[in-house]
Amino acid sequence: MSTSLSTELYPSKYRLLGLVGQGQFGRVYCASHRKTGAIVALKELDRQRFSTQKFLRELRFLLLLQHPHIVTCRALEQTETSRYLVMDYCEAGTLRNLLDEEVRLHPMEGLNLLTQVLQGLEHAHQRGIVHCDIKPENILLTAIAEGWTARISDFGIARLSQELLNEEFSNTGSPAYMAPERFYGQYSPASDLYAIGIMLYELLVGRRPFSGAPAELMSAHLNQALQIPDTVPPGLKTVIATALQKLPARRFRSAAEMRECLQTAIVHAEPELSLGWTAPALLRPGQPPASVPFQCIESEPLKLQIQQLVGCDRGLLSNRTGMRPNNQDSPVIAEKPDLAVFRVADRRISYQTFVADASDLSLPHSLIAEESDRVEPAEPIASSPDPWPTVQLQEPVLDLVLRPQGCFAVTETAVYFLTLDLLTNQLQESEAAGSRQQAADQRIADGSLIPLPQLLIALPQKAQVAIDPAGKWIAAVASQTNHFGSQLNLWNFKPFLPFRPAIVRPIPPCFQILALDSRHIITFSHVSDGEACITGVRLEGFTRRGTALGSLQLPVPLQQICLTSTPYRLLALEPRYPKSVLVLDLKPLRIQRIGLDITPKYVVATTWGSLLMAADGEIALLNDYGQLIGSIHGPAHPTAIAALSPYEFAISTWHQNHGCLYRVDLRQLDLDVIF
Repeated sequence: MSTSLSTELYPSKYRLLGLVGQGQFGRVYCASHRKTGAIVALKELDRQRFSTQKFLRELRFLLLLQHPHIVTCRALEQTETSRYLVMDYCEAGTLRNLLDEEVRLHPMEGLNLLTQVLQGLEHAHQRGIVHCDIKPENILLTAIAEGWTARISDFGIARLSQELLNEEFSNTGSPAYMAPERFYGQYSPASDLYAIGIMLYELLVGRRPFSGAPAELMSAHLNQALQIPDTVPPGLKTVIATALQKLPARRFRSAAEMRECLQTAIVHAEPELSLGWTAPALLRPGQPPASVPFQCIESEPLKLQIQQLVGCDRGLLSNRTGMRPNNQDSPVIAEKPDLAVFRVADRRISYQTFVADASDLSLPHSLIAEESDRVEPAEPIASSPDPWPTVQLQEPVLDLVLRPQGCFAVTETAVYFLTLDLLTNQLQESEAAGSRQQAADQRIADGSLIPLPQLLIALPQKAQVAIDPAGKWIAAVASQTNHFGSQLNLWNFKPFLPFRPAIVRPIPPCFQILALDSRHIITFSHVSDGEACITGVRLEGFTRRGTALGSLQLPVPLQQICLTSTPYRLLALEPRYPKSVLVLDLKPLRIQRIGLDITPKYVVATTWGSLLMAADGEIALLNDYGQLIGSIHGPAHPTAIAALSPYEFAISTWHQNHGCLYRVDLRQLDLDVIF
């Protein structure tokens, strides 16, 4: 990792990537190994609270716990000013994140995670170590292709805290999950099983069995009778009732016994617990977001199917001084500009404008189009030109990227550069002529064909292309690779000047490439199990000069990865669970899986969050925190979507040789969105 993506820690074998947590005993950082690039957690411990003698004595116990479902302590790292435990890093947060009221976890997945926790406790109890603070916040998660892996954290800390803290803090723990005997300073393996019983109840019922202030919780754990709703399957009721017995001797004799009883109950309860859940679903929104009907402020029948829309600000196109990109595809949006969109239809690139205040001048109308709005199939281009300023290439456009200098059009065999003036001047001529259609007809009658854009790069084969947000360099990787991998090619770019020789770097076979920022490139390669089954993704980082920064392997297959307005944050879809979206933070590394009610096909990132659209037209809106804030019943058969501004979108549809281009203003919909 480069220093812009990480923080140096001297003298140390690790670089800090960011703070991920802070507690009463110190801070926890995400870090990468300088040589291997391995991601670890560095847990900083306060020297004043932990003398070296006591720290090393407890460290010996932590090193004994080597289990797949326990966060393992690998080593001790010391610097001139601090001391760190080097721990396994869990990038998917905690079990608390999945038990939040805004999220519904599939019951079978939750029971699987608790089974894993019991396996970890069995390992610890056999070595005479009692956790004493089992709770969802201390169950860390690692994302895998099948869902998550649970790992218990903070082993030995409770025991350590009892030795080091003042007497008034001797009974450390979380009252909501503490067994009755824990309130009197006693503990045993059965105390941890009681906490598992509370978590099992919370998973199946949606709340804990006892609530209130610490004193009220103490009284409830000691005296209040347990009430289990009838919605809990009988076998699981028995497991909960046994685990939450007031007396330790009446609970399960071991974690292994509780795990076996739980697994038996799961087998019988699976059909009941899976009712209403589709097979490829791990999460659902806790409460369905507000859903509103689709309304648009403008609509236009289409004669050609649109494959891509790229929103932009017409004012910045006319005066590009200081123009800078707002996200991967769009420049910054000025206050109340004239809005514009680039349309890609096969080989044609059109430039269309909108009046910014149209939303204030016209009332929204229903999605349902009248028969008069329908159009016949498109006629040949020569006899039916697009009334908007248009450039036509010699082969289909696969991707159009807008940058401050102009448009970059990517085809299977080349990358072209198109100056913005080429289209904006046409628009001014058309408006001066009084009719865009008349101006287009006149150009054809005069035989004055529009000049082709500048050819920048001739590609030997179809390639993945990424372009610097400032438009100063281009990176490309061949999509079709051999067994030995591929090559990363980098060019510096200045309009109308010859390219410098390409920088070439060998890389693994790559299915996508992104310009992370103006200095860094990231490539994505599939990881397989040797039997052609994709099990994850490998990320490779490079500087704009081709210097390798390191790699990272994620055990989650990904597709359709896109940048967001938040630095180092990506959105991705996962093929195994189509009704979800992943939020991937690179600094520090975090993976958040968000459950959806739709199967997204298109993802558009904005300054306030993201908009996801399914093939049937349903739209889900996520804020910057990954929370669902609304849904829209959009038009069916979408082919492209783009942000025109933070609150306006363009959507194109096409079905049976008919289509429409809609302009939508979210401010006119009853949605909880702040712009």
